[in-house]
Amino acid sequence: MLNCHKTGLFAGAFLAAVALSPASPAGERKGRPWTFEDILLVPEVNELALSANGRFAIYAVEAADAETKRTRAQVRIVNIGAREQRSIASAAIARSFRNIPGTEDWSALLDIGEGLQLYRVSIDGKISTVVSNRKLVSVGKADHSVPMGGGTPPHQIGILAYDWSPDGQWLWYSQLRAKPDQPLVRFDEAVTGLRSRRRSTIEAEVDFFLRAPDGSIDRVITRPTSDRMAMHAGGKVIWRDDEILFRTEAPDGTPGSVFETRAWNRRQKSIRIVSNERDARTLTMLRGPRGGALSTTGIGGALELIESGPGEEPHRYGRFPFTISDSNYAATRDGRKTIVGTRNLGTSRYGLALVEETRVREVTGTGSLTKCSFDSRIHLAICVEEGISTPPRLVRVDLARGAIEPIVTVSPRHEEIMPLQVRAETWTNRNGYKAAGYILYPRDFRPDTRYPAIVITHGFDADDRFAKAENQWNYPAQLFAERGYIVLLINDPLPYQSADLRAAYSAWSRGSGPPDPETVRQLIWIEGVNSLVDAVNDLATEGLIDPARVGIAGYSRGAQMVNVAVTRTEIFSAASSGDGGFLEPSGYAGWPASYDPVYGGPPMSEHFEQYRRFAPSLNARKVCTPVLQQVAAASPSQAELFDALRAAKVPTQLTYYPGASPASDETHIFHIPSNRMLAMRENMAWFDYWLLGKRDADAPFPERLAMWDRMAENGKPRCGANESAP
Repeated sequence: MLNCHKTGLFAGAFLAAVALSPASPAGERKGRPWTFEDILLVPEVNELALSANGRFAIYAVEAADAETKRTRAQVRIVNIGAREQRSIASAAIARSFRNIPGTEDWSALLDIGEGLQLYRVSIDGKISTVVSNRKLVSVGKADHSVPMGGGTPPHQIGILAYDWSPDGQWLWYSQLRAKPDQPLVRFDEAVTGLRSRRRSTIEAEVDFFLRAPDGSIDRVITRPTSDRMAMHAGGKVIWRDDEILFRTEAPDGTPGSVFETRAWNRRQKSIRIVSNERDARTLTMLRGPRGGALSTTGIGGALELIESGPGEEPHRYGRFPFTISDSNYAATRDGRKTIVGTRNLGTSRYGLALVEETRVREVTGTGSLTKCSFDSRIHLAICVEEGISTPPRLVRVDLARGAIEPIVTVSPRHEEIMPLQVRAETWTNRNGYKAAGYILYPRDFRPDTRYPAIVITHGFDADDRFAKAENQWNYPAQLFAERGYIVLLINDPLPYQSADLRAAYSAWSRGSGPPDPETVRQLIWIEGVNSLVDAVNDLATEGLIDPARVGIAGYSRGAQMVNVAVTRTEIFSAASSGDGGFLEPSGYAGWPASYDPVYGGPPMSEHFEQYRRFAPSLNARKVCTPVLQQVAAASPSQAELFDALRAAKVPTQLTYYPGASPASDETHIFHIPSNRMLAMRENMAWFDYWLLGKRDADAPFPERLAMWDRMAENGKPRCGANESAP
C-alpha cells in the first residue's frame, strides 16, 4: 500500500493514460483489487456536449490532483466514429459545456488561470475568449469570499452563467459584482445573519446581461446572492419569441420561498412577471411537448407524469416507476419532443424518458445514464454510463431503438479492477416502509461464512453509480469489501411511498407543520434508523453477516442517522459520523427554520423537553458505540456531541481536517486529496480496531492508537448483548 504523498504519481499516470484511448472490452480487465489510490482517483464527468454534426463530443472529467491540493478538470475531445479521445486543456473549474448554435464549436466556462470566464472551443482544440470579466469575485469557504454552498472549493469567478439564443446570435450571461465597502455597523436581521459565520465574507450581487448580435449589451436585472436561482440557475432560461424567461427567488419567510418566472423583452427592453411557484424542485423549467411544465406527482411505486400550463387542466401521460429531473433535459426547437432524466424508484438507476404529445418511452442501460448531450432532433445522445461495479464510460445512445454502444472509457485505470460482486436490495422495515440500496460482497466471498459489516448511509444517494463521494464520502466502501467486510449502502425510506412520509419531508422543507414535530421525528429519523437496524437483522438471519461486528458510517444527512442510531439502538459496535451536527441544540442558531418543524421551536423555551428526548448530545448516556467524528468545519454542534460523549465515558474522537490555507476551510465533500486519503485511512483503522480488534499498520495517526487503547480500557463498557442476534 502506497502512502498518500505518492498520490501525485498516480494522478499524473491517470491523466496521461487517456490520450487516444479506446473503450476497453470487459475481457481485457486485468482483475486486480481496489486500492486507496483508486478511490481517491475515481473520475467524475461533470460536463458533456455533442458537436452540431454529431461526430465529436467534448467533456470534462474531474479527478484528484495532489500537486495542486484539489481536484482539477481535464477537458477532452472525442472522435465518436474513431472512438478516440485526446486531452486539450487542464482547468481548475470546468462548467456549462454547450454547442454554439449555427457552428461546429462549443462554449464553456473555464478557469484556465484567469478565473472562471466564457470561452469558445473549436473541434481542433483551440480555445478563445467569448466574454470575460476581469473584476473577479472570490467564492467558497475562504476569507473575503462569497459563500456558495458547502461543496464549493475556493475559486474566483468572472462569468457566472450563460446561454445562447437558438440562432446563436444573442448571448445571455451573468456575473458577480462585489459591492462597495459596507458599513461596519449592522442592525437586526443583518446581525442575526452572522450568527453561524466562521469566515469573513464579502457582499456581492448578481448582474444579468444580454448581448445583441451587434455587440451592444443591456443590463437586464440585478439580484442579491441570497437568490438561489440567480446564483445556481442563471443560465437556465427559455427563449420564446422576443422574450427570455428566467426564474428568481422571492423569499417569503420559509425555506421553500416563492420562485417567480420573469420575462425580459429584448426588443422593448422591459421585464414582466409571468408566474410563480412554491418550492421549485428543479433548476430548469422542464417544458413538455404541449407547452406546459412537466412534473411527477402521486404516492406509490409508480408516479403520475403530468404537464400543466397556466389556467389549463393538466395533461396526464400515465404512471411510471420513476421521478424526473433536469439533469438530462432537452427539447427540440419546435418543442414537440422533450427528453428528461429519470431515476427509477426501485433500483435507484438513472435513465431517460422521451416525452411526445401522445406517448412516453423509457430509455435505460445496463447501468445509469448520466450527463447526456443530445442532437437537435433528439435522435442521438452521448451519455456517461456507469454502475456500482462498472467504471464510467462514454456511450452512444440511439434514442429511436434504445440501442447503446460504448465509445471511450473515462478511466483506463479503473477498467483494470476486477469488479466486486454487488446485489441490489430493497428492505422493508418493521412498520412497512421500504428502503432501497446495494450490498457489496468481499472479494473472496464464501456463502458459509458470517462477515463483519459496515452500513454506509447518506439520504438517497445509494444508487447505481461508480464510487460516488456523495454516497460514500470518505468511507472507502470498496476497500472495506476488499478487506473482508460486507458493505451495505442503504437509502432512507423514499418519501413517495407514503402520504404521511411525504408530508413529514414537506414540513421539514417548508419550515413548519403539519404534521407535529414528534411525527416528523418519527417518520424521518426513527423510521430511517428502523430501516437500517432491520436490514442488518435480515442479513444476520440470512447468515450473511456477524451481528456482533457491525459498524455504521454516514456524513451530512447520513451523520444525522448515525448520531440518532447510536442513541436508540445497541446493534452497532462502531460508528463514524462525518461533518454533521444537525439536531443538536446549539445548531438552532444557524438553522432555525429547519429546526422548528423538528422540535417546535428554540431549545431555551417550552420546547426543551423535545430536545431532551431526542437530541443526540442530550442522550449520550444511552450510547454504547465508539463514535468517530470527522469534520471539515468544527461547529458548536459537533463539539457539543463530542463533549457529551466524553462526559458519558463513551470512546470517541473528534478529527478536524483543515482547508488549503489558514484562511479557508475544507469543503463538505473534501476537495483536498491529502485530506481524503487521511480520512479514508482513519476510517479503515477505526473500524478495524473496534470491530476486528486489529491495529492497522497503515493507521494515519499511529499515536492515536494508544488513546484508543485507553478509551477501550477505561471507557464505558459495551452495553448488553446485541439486539440483532438471530
